[in-house]
Amino acid sequence: MTDRKAFTPEEWRTLAQTPVEVMYGVVIVSNGGLRRELKTIRRTLRQTDEFEPESELVTHVAGFVRVNADRVRRDAETHDFTRAVAIARAHDYSREAAGIVRARATAAERAEYAQFVRWCAERVADAGVEGRLLGLGGRRISPAEREFIDAIGETLAIADGERETSE
Repeated sequence: MTDRKAFTPEEWRTLAQTPVEVMYGVVIVSNGGLRRELKTIRRTLRQTDEFEPESELVTHVAGFVRVNADRVRRDAETHDFTRAVAIARAHDYSREAAGIVRARATAAERAEYAQFVRWCAERVADAGVEGRLLGLGGRRISPAEREFIDAIGETLAIADGERETSE
């Protein structure tokens, strides 16, 4: 198991900010439920213990995220929610986090970290209902959100060696 001292403070910040940036990406990638999804980001951050992490890595990341949940409202007010910028930032953070965990974490910790980020994204995507009148009969997760979450998952899975690219 990797202990806390294996990562620099900057790496911890990146690992903790990645799920937040991914959740912002989920909010912006689709047109439905923006207000509800932003509320869900804060609620998800406050309830990260529901994920029930097993590794010290994810326990520490989840704890850091939970403690800073109230900053999300303030940060969201100043955040650039331009579609291209938010999506690119989420992918950039995911790639950086993938590199960090690839270099310092065990395979089990890498897999759990990827699951945690995806869990956060899924909760936010599930908050917005797209489709028919008042969301009735609509989709819980839009195709755009699904595609975005899957792409983030692939980026993080590469860190675990699940997929390799020929780039």
